[in-house]
Amino acid sequence: CETHGVGTGSPYKALEMFFIAMVTGSLSFVTVTGNILVMLSIKVNRHLQTVNNYFLFSLACADLIIGVFSMNLYTVYIIVGYWPLGPVVCDLWLALDYVVSNASVMNLLIISFDRYFCVTKPLTYPTRRTTKMAGLMIAAAWILSFILWAPAILFWQFIVGQRTVPPGECYIQFLSNPAVTFGTAIAAFYLPVIIMTVLYIHISLASRSRRRCTHDHTPQGGTAPRPRWCFPFPCGGGKQTTPTPQQQEGSTLQTAVGRPTPPPKKTPNLPPPAHCSVDACVTKTIFAILLAFIITWTPYNVMVLISTFCQSCVPDTVWAIGYWLCYVNSTINPACYALCNATFKKTFKNLLLCQYKNIGTR
Repeated sequence: CETHGVGTGSPYKALEMFFIAMVTGSLSFVTVTGNILVMLSIKVNRHLQTVNNYFLFSLACADLIIGVFSMNLYTVYIIVGYWPLGPVVCDLWLALDYVVSNASVMNLLIISFDRYFCVTKPLTYPTRRTTKMAGLMIAAAWILSFILWAPAILFWQFIVGQRTVPPGECYIQFLSNPAVTFGTAIAAFYLPVIIMTVLYIHISLASRSRRRCTHDHTPQGGTAPRPRWCFPFPCGGGKQTTPTPQQQEGSTLQTAVGRPTPPPKKTPNLPPPAHCSVDACVTKTIFAILLAFIITWTPYNVMVLISTFCQSCVPDTVWAIGYWLCYVNSTINPACYALCNATFKKTFKNLLLCQYKNIGTR
């Protein structure tokens, strides 16, 4: 996101400034509180300490930084009507804002690719899907985001020999060209959205195919072993492993040799195994996160495309609202986790009510 619409004085009356400060301050408070709850929940509840949730922990770190720094500094910028903190703080704020925002997008890409490989390579991918690998992927997302944005934002004025950003304004100097801004919007938003959408479609189709496979091979009024080609997705909880066909054969042979296997009993229809609900829960959470990201980031990036061809077509107030919507995504994410994951919801409740003894219990 790039800031727009800054003058030499506040365009708002005192009551309007108070209203803006109350709304944005409340959003910042909710964002900080929600993402601290996410991080604490994963830290204290062993049932949430999975590879899936380590990616969410990284995303919550980015959202927390946005809630603490980005939201409040941009509120000052909007209310005052100019940048009052000088060029050094301006560049530091922009560098932090862009690094964290880019890290959020890259974390979403990691989550999408991780889930895609879970459902398309259920026998080979989980063996490589370790906590160490997750940590390396998360570190790579943050380091790459830092390398892409921080040096250019902080040192561009020294590279070109002058600072062209006027006093009282705060924006990235090399993005003053609309064509460059257009290119960064394509690379930082539209391309990732296309990739994540395609991946989610494949995830949904694979999940549906797997549920149909399991249903078709379970007779009414009884149970039967799942055929070899109906494998569960072992990445739901992050710690499961799936036996290979050879391991399944060995287990069956050992049972046959060790003791006679009793005939299958007729049992009423049972609910799907636990991993089915976990798979559905993870997929639902990913969908909610991606949907929130697309809804909150699209308005600003549409305005970027419009401004490339018509710089005066987007009013300053609309720019500010679109920019703030990008931040609101960090407010929504914790709600997505709670709505789609009962364990997160229960842990949030226990933390808020100080019922620490209940944390980690089923």
